[in-house]
Amino acid sequence: MDVNISYRDGEGNITAPLDHQEEFHLFTGWSKHQVLAGSLGTGKTEAMCMEAIHQSAAFQGNLGLMGRKVLDSFKKSTLIQLLDLGQGFIQKHRAQDREIIFKNRSKIVYMALDDSRDSIQRIKSMNLGWFAFDQIEEMTEATFIAAAGQMRRKNAMRCSFHTSNPAGHDWVWKRWKKNKEKQNKKKGDYRLIETMTWQPDAPPPETDEEVKLYSDNPHLPADYIKHLLSMPDQWVNRYVYCSWDDFAGLVYPEFKEETHSVKPFTIPKWWNHYVVYDYGYRNPTSILFAAADDEGTIYVYDLIYVSEHTIEMIVPKVERRLKQGINYTFLADPSIVRTERDGNSVADEWYEYGIEWEKAKNDKRAGFERVSAYLKLDENNKSKLLFFKTLNMKPLIEEIVDYKWKELKHGFESRNLPEEPVKKNDHAMDCLRYLVHYVEDSDSPTEQSDDYGLWGIFGKSKKNSWMSA
Repeated sequence: MDVNISYRDGEGNITAPLDHQEEFHLFTGWSKHQVLAGSLGTGKTEAMCMEAIHQSAAFQGNLGLMGRKVLDSFKKSTLIQLLDLGQGFIQKHRAQDREIIFKNRSKIVYMALDDSRDSIQRIKSMNLGWFAFDQIEEMTEATFIAAAGQMRRKNAMRCSFHTSNPAGHDWVWKRWKKNKEKQNKKKGDYRLIETMTWQPDAPPPETDEEVKLYSDNPHLPADYIKHLLSMPDQWVNRYVYCSWDDFAGLVYPEFKEETHSVKPFTIPKWWNHYVVYDYGYRNPTSILFAAADDEGTIYVYDLIYVSEHTIEMIVPKVERRLKQGINYTFLADPSIVRTERDGNSVADEWYEYGIEWEKAKNDKRAGFERVSAYLKLDENNKSKLLFFKTLNMKPLIEEIVDYKWKELKHGFESRNLPEEPVKKNDHAMDCLRYLVHYVEDSDSPTEQSDDYGLWGIFGKSKKNSWMSA
């Protein structure tokens, strides 16, 4: 059906869409999942609401899902714009059921998009033609995946379109920003449009005429932009300049992939070698392989990072990485000695295969400080903690760039900052802490090893032992 829906200015006059809003509408559907990211006051939410109405009008009986992590935030901003733009096309708004029904029988359902079980299950019950998340960076990747898995409505474009503020190198950055140049050039799954309230190299505006020269929204008043520019630098970088390099709250802000990654080389056998283990099953198992030279510089050269693998399945992966003639130190999360229901521990099962793990030091606060110190660059621009640039190391790199301290809940800002990181995607980070603790407290290698390391050092009878041949 024909529906006349238009952008309007503050006085209610019909206006043309801004360039990035027009681009957003043009490429929705051409790319399966599109994000309009950027700064405050650039009309991101308005464009998303307009596209939601277009999708509802274009396909009779369509079903779309919208929301934010906190429903109250959606109701106070997004929903108001959606209802205002859809006047004349909306037949009924069932606030209690959180549904908007249009005159062509299309429907929009809105809800809180957290990662609770109830929320995910409700999403999985839908037959969607499209979905749109406002401030998608607030949500978990699991919520996005759940909704994407429900886009199976036949009479629909089957696409998604969202808004976002940059939030560092999070999952949104990985899907949309990291490979933006390559993805935006072709039809595919992901496309990113970015906006800036103000250009970083421009002085604060004194007149509204200057705003037209340096802002992606020429309708913003100059005093509004000057107020935004008076905020702290980290805030301005994210919410005014649309910078994704947000290091606020990172546990290891010293880490830079281009600085701390090195080309693989043959590591001398006489260096101190380490195998460091953090146990998991549904959560990933992480096993680092590292070596320290005679100056105490640590090179993490390999990684096992797998989920839903039994110890029996992991043993061959470890075997392939162990070299004869090297004396390895095996370090593990101290919890592996805890007795399970069958009367055995994780450590007992490994011992059956010939590996006896040494309990790692688990002093978290000191561990964070030590890892940070090892990552810092010295006067020669060198670090004492380096990582081989290989595909296997990707999970560790992804963890470290997104490893953040817990945030204070709203209303508790006057308290001291928390000293615990977010307990999520930290399995390789735990290994890294165990490793640096041990190296820092140990002696450096002084001479070449003449023995055969782990071969033959365990006297216990071994089950299918790959080390006793």
